[in-house]
Amino acid sequence: MSDSPRILTLPRAIHDAMVEHCVREAPLECCGILGGFPPLVSSFHPLRNASASETRYDADPRDLIAAVNSLRARGAEILAIYHSHPRWAAIPSQTDLRENYYGEVPRIIVSLLNSEPEVRIWRLDPQSFEELPWRLTEE
Repeated sequence: MSDSPRILTLPRAIHDAMVEHCVREAPLECCGILGGFPPLVSSFHPLRNASASETRYDADPRDLIAAVNSLRARGAEILAIYHSHPRWAAIPSQTDLRENYYGEVPRIIVSLLNSEPEVRIWRLDPQSFEELPWRLTEE
C-alpha cells in the first residue's frame, strides 16, 4: 500500500444503511462488506452473523459468497469490511487483529456504546492497528 492511502469515500445513504444494520441487529454483533471501485463505495452487502453472538461475528458463508459474486459480476471489489461493537468502543479488539483474514482491506467498526453510533475505519496488522481517514459524501 502506498504511503498516502486513498481516502475511502462513503456516500451518506450507504453509511446510514450500514449503521441501521448495526442498530437493528443489536445486542448481537453484525457484519457486512462495502464494495465499489476505489476509493468510492457504491454497494452495501449486509451479512448474517452465523455466530449469533454479542461478542463476536462470523459472516454467513452463503451470504459472503453471494456478495462476492455480485461484486465480481460488476467488476467491483471489496473496499471495506464492517462489524459492530454493541457494547464497546469503535477500536479493534485482539480478536479483530487475530482474525483479520483480508489483509489490508480497511475494517470499519460501528460502536453502539453511546446514543449516537460512532464509525471509525482501521487498517489491521497482526499486532497493531492504524486509524484511516475517510470521507462522507451526500451523493
